[in-house]
Amino acid sequence: MPPLQINTAALSDWGALWRGTAGSLTAAGDPKPKKPDRFDKKQGMDFGVVFDTAFANALATMLGGIPVVDPVNDSLLPPPGHSNAVERGKTRIVGGIRPQNYDAAYRPDGPRVVYDSKTLNDTKSIGKNWQNMVNDLATEASTSRSGAP
Repeated sequence: MPPLQINTAALSDWGALWRGTAGSLTAAGDPKPKKPDRFDKKQGMDFGVVFDTAFANALATMLGGIPVVDPVNDSLLPPPGHSNAVERGKTRIVGGIRPQNYDAAYRPDGPRVVYDSKTLNDTKSIGKNWQNMVNDLATEASTSRSGAP
């Protein structure tokens, strides 16, 4: 698989947001107060998309330059007309334990490659979310494996 290409300008913008030197705005357009050296939940999820996109693009290149498409929300199949494409975004896979959403997937005839990014903001976040992430990994492993021959 080719190396992941991360947009360094985008990372610089995220770095300024992380450090608190750039901020997001409230719905009214006012600066939103921010704790330094961490993202809020939405920012953390949006930051993950930078890496999800890089992974999806590299996977699509490895698979012969196939397209990268947005999945159909909660669909168990790739978008119509795109069975041979990498999906980037909330991609639903059903397996042995429960449905699981992944951040990128290649599933032309069932899940072949799935990818799920995780973000942790700080020590408190790690302590609070560590066990949940371990549980997610166990579910993801069972879900993605259960459809394999």
